[in-house]
Amino acid sequence: MNSQFLAAITCLIGLAGCQSRPANQTETTADSSAATPASAPQAQQCYAYVSARDTVRLTLLPQGDSLTGELTYKLAEKDQNIGTLRGRMRGDTLLARYTFQSEGIESVREVAFLKQADALVEGYGPVAEQNGQQVFADRTKLAFTSTLRLTPTDCPR
Repeated sequence: MNSQFLAAITCLIGLAGCQSRPANQTETTADSSAATPASAPQAQQCYAYVSARDTVRLTLLPQGDSLTGELTYKLAEKDQNIGTLRGRMRGDTLLARYTFQSEGIESVREVAFLKQADALVEGYGPVAEQNGQQVFADRTKLAFTSTLRLTPTDCPR
């Protein structure tokens, strides 16, 4: 009878051991899933140039190796341009297609901004029309001499 009693107790202990988990095992499982971060989206970047008469605002959202964003020009004695851009960084230069509205007409032109220290400076150069869009005729001839330096600013909410 003692052997039956010992066998029964051994079985009960074995079953109880299979059913319960140590508290630290549960925590480890939770921690290991938290330790595998999902690909975090990159932060929005905002730049602006503001003077008494002119305002230029640029918002960029990195998406992998490309950038999307919004660009607004409010220059004195010129039509306001508001639009979106899509492009990529090539070295320290942002090259993008800017699709904008001006006086109710949608237009597309290529834009370039050179990163200088913490600022972005727009580049200008000869343009040509290609498929109804204004593009730079020769990117090697871009001049980044604009006095409108876009500096980092807080992004609108």
